[in-house]
Amino acid sequence: ELSPEDQRVFNFDVRQLNWLEYIENYVLGVKKYLLKEDMAGIPEAKQHLKRLRNIHYLFNTALFLIAWRLLIARSQMARNVWFFIVSFCYKFLSYFRAPSTLK
Repeated sequence: ELSPEDQRVFNFDVRQLNWLEYIENYVLGVKKYLLKEDMAGIPEAKQHLKRLRNIHYLFNTALFLIAWRLLIARSQMARNVWFFIVSFCYKFLSYFRAPSTLK
């Protein structure tokens, strides 16, 4: 058990960590000190990851549109279920809209 002074000096409360920054620094440290890789390639690697993410989104969108065309557009029952879900979500979200203050 740590004394209160040690707890203040050696902060072990993980709730106060910025986890995104911590993981990024961890990965960069592994890349630089353990793998001995050149840090100059990081901007190109980030661009490559952005490109891969965009391809992933594009592929998922195309897959959704194909499924939409095959299932929803051809089936009246699926279309009715879809419209019910959309209208239900619209009604649900309309309760959380801020009222207008314009007069």
